[in-house]
Amino acid sequence: MRIDELAAVADDELTADICVIGSGPAGSTLAAELAGTSLRVLVLESGGLESAEAANALDDVDNAGATRAGSGRVAGDRILGGNSHTWSGRCGLLDQLDFDCRPWVPGSGWPITDLDPYLERAARHIGIGHGTGFTDDAFWELSGRARPQESLDPSWFRPYFWQISRDPVDPFDCKRFGKHLKDLAAPNVRVLINATVTHIDTDPDGTRVRSLQVADPNPRTVRAKWFVLAAGGITNPRLLLASRRIRREGVGNRHGLVGRYLMDHRCGAVGALEPAQAAAALDRFGKYVVKSAHGKHTFLHGLALSPALQRTERLLNCALWLQEVPADDDPWESVKQLMRGRGTRHDARVALANSGLLLAGARRRLIQHAGLPHKLDRIELRCMVEQVPDPDSRVTLSDRVDRLGVPLARIDWRVHEQEDTTVRRAAALAVEEFARLGYAKPALYDWARVGSTLSTQLTDWAHPTGTTRMAARPEAGVVDTDCRVHGVENLYLAGSSVFPTTGHANPTLTLVALAVRLADTLRAAA
Repeated sequence: MRIDELAAVADDELTADICVIGSGPAGSTLAAELAGTSLRVLVLESGGLESAEAANALDDVDNAGATRAGSGRVAGDRILGGNSHTWSGRCGLLDQLDFDCRPWVPGSGWPITDLDPYLERAARHIGIGHGTGFTDDAFWELSGRARPQESLDPSWFRPYFWQISRDPVDPFDCKRFGKHLKDLAAPNVRVLINATVTHIDTDPDGTRVRSLQVADPNPRTVRAKWFVLAAGGITNPRLLLASRRIRREGVGNRHGLVGRYLMDHRCGAVGALEPAQAAAALDRFGKYVVKSAHGKHTFLHGLALSPALQRTERLLNCALWLQEVPADDDPWESVKQLMRGRGTRHDARVALANSGLLLAGARRRLIQHAGLPHKLDRIELRCMVEQVPDPDSRVTLSDRVDRLGVPLARIDWRVHEQEDTTVRRAAALAVEEFARLGYAKPALYDWARVGSTLSTQLTDWAHPTGTTRMAARPEAGVVDTDCRVHGVENLYLAGSSVFPTTGHANPTLTLVALAVRLADTLRAAA
């Protein structure tokens, strides 16, 4: 596989069978799945091999909605590997309820119901040990551990487990897709970096993409048989809307749905535990190390609201977990830097001063196959809640343009009372459940208590989702069940922008599974 700077390519016109826009987890997975086939695959990445402010500035936005953690950009990583450059590595599964049409959640329901055939393949791409069967009580059998004697109250909660991605080269890091693209042994795949798509050109009816306009900043043309837009939950709709030279409404926007239903995950700490009181709770709701055929992988145990409770009380999907917040002189960070060859004398002093904790951690990891004990500042009870699909929560175009002349995205992100109610109810039940199980109770923050009139201290989690939602009918969504744009015969979308709902789970595992599924669709069409 070749990785070239677009500026170094002499051709004014480039051709391929499949052109993928974006090299994040979705785009990289498509390239890997199509490697070694007879199809000529061209991947266009707006950034370079290193993060650069000039490239990231192309993701600037105008914020017209709710306050977010970062108001100037939303998950902007214009670099080879896309958002995997900065993601945390947490991977979770959507629940069956997330795919269902829920009467108390307007706009809910996926037109597909089963991603299981693609999740195991997605696990290999993403750097986790198992693609299915690792949450609920199935985890205990998978991990070869005895189920806890006292189960969670099933009327309130069910056990939920996240996996942490592990890079195949750096065991201290989650997988960064970009640095592995260059190792793809695939002469049929070519990647162009610093290649920013500025316009999607269609035929006069807008039913077929003819070419892309690409800048470095000098303009080039790219022609292909099929195109896949995999540039994220903000850039996907932005580029469709900005491609309006031929159709005033943009590409794939005959029903005015491109950019609508913008969702994220709202997340935050709802309470805290003192480290001295939390040992028993962390033994249960902490980290576990599990060996699979693909190596050792870390799992985090949390709680998720039961489907029955969601139905009865008209709540959204929500999960909680204990988050260890390390002290400034936590020795494990120093050990990590020393083992990477980046350590300083300060790191060596911190490691020596905490040798007892390090020895206990080695024993815990190697013998008990559990997470490492850190020197902690505090332990937070954190939550992540899905959002209501709202057509007025949306991405439109700003009056401002970037340095290449493309209109910036205007973000009108909405939050809802149903989300706040869900979080407060889940937090209260978690305190009661900890007490019932015999653990120290987390102390809830005042705003997180049921009945509080204080503003919720929740932020977005840089998971922009839903802006080109999947639906069986063009009047209800932007893409069909194959992720093809309704009414455009050769344009597909990949990534979390196609999710009709988000669930509470981090989106990367699901979007990579959808990319695997899309690769099968494209192979079959060839």
